[in-house]
Amino acid sequence: MEEFKPFHQLFEADERWKFFVLRHKSTGQTEPYTLQARYDAIASIELHPSVPDDIMDEHNTAKMLCVYAWLYYPFHQAAEQKAFATLEMALGRIYPNIKKDGLKKLLSRAVNNGVITDVGFSHIKADESDPMKYTRTLPNSIPDLRNAHAHGERLLHPHSEFTVRNCAEIINQLYPKPSNV
Repeated sequence: MEEFKPFHQLFEADERWKFFVLRHKSTGQTEPYTLQARYDAIASIELHPSVPDDIMDEHNTAKMLCVYAWLYYPFHQAAEQKAFATLEMALGRIYPNIKKDGLKKLLSRAVNNGVITDVGFSHIKADESDPMKYTRTLPNSIPDLRNAHAHGERLLHPHSEFTVRNCAEIINQLYPKPSNV
């Protein structure tokens, strides 16, 4: 059961973080996962300057919730929910005529129009023979994950960083970096 954190412990790491370590790719060495490491990882998730300010604001809120999950683990869920809502907001701007139809149709439109492709994601290597292999899964998987959070599913995992980054990479594909930057 989640407890209301006592005031004197507000700025202490949630005890569940003690089960995670940071592994350095170059050396294979591990070290405790720190708040600084968490902050640095989240700070590296950036939107292009062409993204509208209000979408940028919502994205920054998702990032801060992701950082604050260090202090209170259930903020992972709130960070993911905010990231999904921000993605839907961004898609709704691009496709205002179908905004009322929801996230699945908005994502489907962007995927079918080739606006979102595997090349735009940092966590996968695009398959030249099928550059939409991962992207085609998004119209089903993202709404399912979002709905699980929205309808009370208790998915407690530390993957909010992945979700925030993944949503940011989709938004960056919707609002490409200006060529003069």
